[in-house]
Amino acid sequence: MICLIIAIVALASSRRMKRRLSQWKDIASTSDLEDVFLSTKQAVKSIQEQMSDVEMALAQMHEALQRKVSTPVMQRYNAFAEVGSDLSYSVAFLDDVGDGVVLTSIYGRDDSVTYGKPVVHGDSEYLLTAEEQKVIESVMQHEASDKVKVKSL
Repeated sequence: MICLIIAIVALASSRRMKRRLSQWKDIASTSDLEDVFLSTKQAVKSIQEQMSDVEMALAQMHEALQRKVSTPVMQRYNAFAEVGSDLSYSVAFLDDVGDGVVLTSIYGRDDSVTYGKPVVHGDSEYLLTAEEQKVIESVMQHEASDKVKVKSL
């Protein structure tokens, strides 16, 4: 009688072990736990390498994106009192660090002049008009607010 009870307990225990083993077999084609562990370890290492590559590519894209022209800002104005409308304008094309160019077109009755001034870190070696300074400051403020938004995400 005691042998029968021990046999029933052993069968029940054996069935539980077989169910657990079949779960491991679903993970890998082999029932050897060492092989399952090694294949899992290799998969994790491969994923870590891919993640590292993706992080490096993302950093490069972020750096390249900072050197691209952001949203340009334009201001129209009346440069001469005898010309009746706002046909003169200044436009700033700057990247995230404030480098780029400001273009200005002065419209008059007899002629129109367009010129550009290089901008480095939000300033130019050439004398800037009030309108040019205003568009540069507008771009720089816009970029600063965008950086705050990105950091808060």
